[in-house]
Amino acid sequence: MKQHWLWAGLLVPCLLWADSSEIEKAISEGSQAYQAGKLSQAASQFDYAATLIRQQQATELGTLFPEPLSGWKADAVKSEASSAAFFGGGINATRQYRKDGGSLEISITKDSPLLQTMAMLFTNPSMASMGGYKMKSIKGQTAMIKQEDKNQELQLLIDNRILVQLNGRGLSEQELEDYATALDIEAISR
Repeated sequence: MKQHWLWAGLLVPCLLWADSSEIEKAISEGSQAYQAGKLSQAASQFDYAATLIRQQQATELGTLFPEPLSGWKADAVKSEASSAAFFGGGINATRQYRKDGGSLEISITKDSPLLQTMAMLFTNPSMASMGGYKMKSIKGQTAMIKQEDKNQELQLLIDNRILVQLNGRGLSEQELEDYATALDIEAISR
């Protein structure tokens, strides 16, 4: 039985989508194990269900990236969900965009406890400016923008739990802001 849980733990990160019946089955088996006093087995089933739910959320998050702007191409979305035991937990999705020598990566990180440290920069413009950022409002959200040589960075913190990062090279600040404006902030914050 222990080998079953080891393999499940190794294979779970490889899953991209779990249907609701698989989640409900894990919750049901966890409840049954709990009622039977098998606490370790119950915890494992509940952890498995939580991982499947996070994976579902990561896949859904991956659908929220903007389409490539005119003249740009985009790669497939990469999404992942990690448990609280690894990297602070949370959900992450990224997408790469390319255009004639320019590149951009948009990353969305949601529900990670590590984001609380980023909130300090957004709530303290003095700290942000010491770090080389300038502040700007994009779609009603506070954005921090930084440019060093050909590298540009734009960060948005939404509801103090979602960090959207745009990191580009060889593109204009206007293109960076155009991509930030193309984001569906309302859908991302759900």
